[in-house]
Amino acid sequence: MQKPRRWGWLQLHLLPLAVACGSAAPASPEPATPAPAEASRSEDANAEDTQGADAPPSRDTKKSASSPRAAPAELPKGTRVLQVGDSFADALGIELGKLLKQSGLRTSLVTKTPSYIGEWAFGPALPKALSQYNPDLVLVTLGANEVEVPVPEQRTRAVQRLVKVLGDRPCVWILPPLWKPDTGVMQVIKDNAKPCQVLDSSVLVPSLPRGRDHIHPSTEGRSIWANAVLDWLRQARDPAGPRPWSLRGGPS
Repeated sequence: MQKPRRWGWLQLHLLPLAVACGSAAPASPEPATPAPAEASRSEDANAEDTQGADAPPSRDTKKSASSPRAAPAELPKGTRVLQVGDSFADALGIELGKLLKQSGLRTSLVTKTPSYIGEWAFGPALPKALSQYNPDLVLVTLGANEVEVPVPEQRTRAVQRLVKVLGDRPCVWILPPLWKPDTGVMQVIKDNAKPCQVLDSSVLVPSLPRGRDHIHPSTEGRSIWANAVLDWLRQARDPAGPRPWSLRGGPS
């Protein structure tokens, strides 16, 4: 009777526990899902790629992408600039000469008041100045005393002759800033001054302050004019040209 009683006790206390343990199967692993934070990072990366390809750059990107304005080429130090002409050449030449010297250039100024295109074209003053200074660049400022000539075409031969005297030197004919309409001599100069470049000061400095005579530039006007011409020369000069003062043209 002892054995059946013991077996009954085991059935009562141990078998239910064994059954419960045997029936509990291990749970199968579920597929892993990305964490919300990782999914957000992926979306942000795609958004950045899209913005870089199609969307306009942000404010910071625009600021970093913008480059400063390129500085003009340095003027050829040690070269000589010769300025010739009438009283307007004198008004421009003194101030412009100061600016050129500050840039390391040598300058010479030869003027006659009053003077006319024909005097410089057929007289001895221009050949003498060219021989004396042997300039790398010549600036001619003439025409102011001929704004009222009734037949401006009569100056055609004089303009052509003056340019021929200059030879193959780089040159710029600087038209005076007009204080009243001319009869057409400025256009005659433009049409016949090649290969010199022609700089129209009436366009370059249209509101130039004038002196008491309301004709010549005032002290302030001379400074404005000289600085404008210097900027024009910086733009007109071709640093890659065969000569220190090779010119490629500029605003006129």
